[in-house]
Amino acid sequence: MKSIYQVIFALFAVAGAVFSPVVTGQEKSVNPGINKSFQQPDVANFVERFEREGREVYDHRKEIVEACRLKPGMVVADIGAGTGLFTRLMARQVGDRGRVYAVDIAKEFVDHIEATCQQAKLTNVQGVVCKADSVELPDASIDLAFICDAYHHFEFPYKTMRSVYRALRPGGEVVLVEFHREEGKSSDWILKHVRANQETFVNEIKLAGFAVVEEDDFLKTSYCLRFKKSTRKTQSGHTADSLADVKRMLADKTAVLVDVREPMEWDAGHLAAAKLLPLSTLRNEPTEQLPATVSKIVSRDQIIYCHCRSGGRVLVAAPILEKLGYDVRPLTAGFDSLVKAGFKTAD
Repeated sequence: MKSIYQVIFALFAVAGAVFSPVVTGQEKSVNPGINKSFQQPDVANFVERFEREGREVYDHRKEIVEACRLKPGMVVADIGAGTGLFTRLMARQVGDRGRVYAVDIAKEFVDHIEATCQQAKLTNVQGVVCKADSVELPDASIDLAFICDAYHHFEFPYKTMRSVYRALRPGGEVVLVEFHREEGKSSDWILKHVRANQETFVNEIKLAGFAVVEEDDFLKTSYCLRFKKSTRKTQSGHTADSLADVKRMLADKTAVLVDVREPMEWDAGHLAAAKLLPLSTLRNEPTEQLPATVSKIVSRDQIIYCHCRSGGRVLVAAPILEKLGYDVRPLTAGFDSLVKAGFKTAD
């Protein structure tokens, strides 16, 4: 027999399905139009632009590949592969037992890469046409994600980097090469074309679930960073994200706030931005029904910041949601503390 809490929550869930549709996260592009030139691109023109002396990443292509520390048998994703400069170099490094996914938003680029690899007798390359918010790779399929002069083209950085996170195997890493953007130092083209500086991009990637491992300094107009996957949790198991981070991520719908208290507590007062998902439901819902129940309330494309009364129950709820594939960040702050921190209560 279901508990009274489960019966009450079932009513809440029905109401939520009618009045509070699930938001899919980060709905607006952070840089609309940035990829316009890649709609039916003239590939030959881009080959001349990308694969030429004087372009820093071309001139330092060997050092960049060395910085990736590739080994035979590794599976690599060249994300934003463009004309395939690094795809072909990496394919030779990982050998016949390895694989390189050439991932790009433009089918013309992917077709070009596959054709040039066939001509070069590189049989370990597979083209992938990705989406604006997903690299479209299977979960736990790659050892390294390589992103060169492409991150600034990510219109939905959290969604895209979370798709990278899911694609990485345990111990997998990201190598990022990106332009320095510094007022008074960078070229006018970089200042107009690249939306943010290194600190901003690194913070975005960290918030997607990564930590910086090291930085190489052999480039002048760009930087080269290595990241590993991170839980972004403190020793207590709570999120390391600040409440300022939480507010910002909620504001652009990158995240959703979930209240794991029980319906009676919710009725006594709750946050306007929160959705109700009681711990009792997570614990007692039949295993086969739980994924559908949760998916009616939250999306896999969003961070789940969960809160309770005092930060205890979220540590029980988080592992349950993580097993379902969600990016869960338990908050130390309870309901009263969040109200004091400026989170609005529902009328």
